[in-house]
Amino acid sequence: MNDVKDFCTVRVTFSKTGVARYISHLDLNRTMIRALRRAELPIWYTEGFNKHPYVTFASPLSLGYEGEQETMDIRLNEDLPMDELVRRLDVVMPLGLHILAAAPAVKKAGEVDRAVYELQVGCPAAVIRDLLAKPQIIVQKRTKKKTLKDVDLRPVLETANNDLQEGEGVTLWRLTLPCNSTESVNPSLIAEALRAHTGQEELLFAVRRLQVLDTTGAVFA
Repeated sequence: MNDVKDFCTVRVTFSKTGVARYISHLDLNRTMIRALRRAELPIWYTEGFNKHPYVTFASPLSLGYEGEQETMDIRLNEDLPMDELVRRLDVVMPLGLHILAAAPAVKKAGEVDRAVYELQVGCPAAVIRDLLAKPQIIVQKRTKKKTLKDVDLRPVLETANNDLQEGEGVTLWRLTLPCNSTESVNPSLIAEALRAHTGQEELLFAVRRLQVLDTTGAVFA
């Protein structure tokens, strides 16, 4: 059992599945703050006129995506066993959010490097292999200045550790994509490339993030 000392940052691991995938990041932040209060945890509040619980997310999950091992950092002002924190917080979670673990944070948010995804795609694996074989996979990506620029996904997908498993009517595509401050590729860009490649605007494309990795390739925790 791990305890934490005053003002120690705790990294909470949780899953976000089912209907919860439609909770935006802003609403997720509000949901977590309400849950922390309902759980009556010894939460550290920021100072100043508008005091609020310290809550941060290292790599926010996009709207509509499921996540198996998401992380949230909170701060406590009293010692509390980690299993007690997990129990008290999990019972006040809404449907689709589940608290898995908690431990004092070790790695910094800047160490987030890559993420492992499982994509559920409504086309045969051969179609995906055909896309991957193209010399260029050009899509348009929105920049921070809200403009669009052409991006070639081919270099990223070549090193994405692609694993395709074909099922009945769908293909499960597991791959690793960058999600750091230097380079970040959202699976929505891959959906755009596949829809352009197949000509199917309504192509099934569901995303589940399995793990977030640090710069060493280990699970971010």
